[in-house]
Amino acid sequence: MRRLANTSRRRRSKKIARVVSRGLVNTKSLSFDGTNDAANWASNSVIPGLIGAGDFSISWWVKKDDFFPAGSGSSPILWGSLFFSGSLTGFFINAFADGASGSLAGKLQVQIGGGSSTSTDFLTLTSQNDLRSSVGDNTWHHCVLTSNAGASSRTGKLYVNGSEVPTNQTSNNVDFSGVDLGDIAIGSVTFNLGSNAFHQIEVDELSMYNSELSSSDVSAIYNSGVPADESSRSGLVGYWRMEDNGNDSSSNSNNLTITGATFTDDVPS
Repeated sequence: MRRLANTSRRRRSKKIARVVSRGLVNTKSLSFDGTNDAANWASNSVIPGLIGAGDFSISWWVKKDDFFPAGSGSSPILWGSLFFSGSLTGFFINAFADGASGSLAGKLQVQIGGGSSTSTDFLTLTSQNDLRSSVGDNTWHHCVLTSNAGASSRTGKLYVNGSEVPTNQTSNNVDFSGVDLGDIAIGSVTFNLGSNAFHQIEVDELSMYNSELSSSDVSAIYNSGVPADESSRSGLVGYWRMEDNGNDSSSNSNNLTITGATFTDDVPS
């Protein structure tokens, strides 16, 4: 009986250690079923306004049943938007499928700006290597996108699980603040002239900053695979904990409207 009691106490201690880090209690994530679930902000201007004309960073935890799915397309690991008003603009953070064309299979790509016209892209980052052997299915991964605003063009970096991912990149503009990138919604690809597409995904601890996080910052946020408290980090402009609501814990209060998605106790640990 004593052995059983000790085992039970150890299990409880491990569970507490899993969800508590640097004062953070993380017990929930937001799950999208890929059918009709989404979480979006009050207006199209929220995300462009937060990333603006200066440096920025976006950090989030993501889990997918099939990270690099079968087929020839791509699916979001956070969101995707396509907006048409005289020209195409959009914001995609994608993983390319097993059968993607050319050399894109198994790679990650971020594209902000000109949709299908690369001449108007603000920033495109594509991982150089096939990541299928290192980014597994049905497992939590920590991702970070950082961007430095130069005088006439941007640079960017991608990190997965605390390590920088080598990328190829193009950029020819700086300021996102006045650009309509569409109705950006977590868990979906939105298109103002057609039907939205929805994707199975789990997301936790999404945060945004008006600075370019350093590699040591990224390592601290990754925290060996357990989310840490970001409420006091300099430059924080958005912080969505996904703890039973879509509230923004930063001072900007850009709360999410959640449609269909459900909260689950499956969290990074």
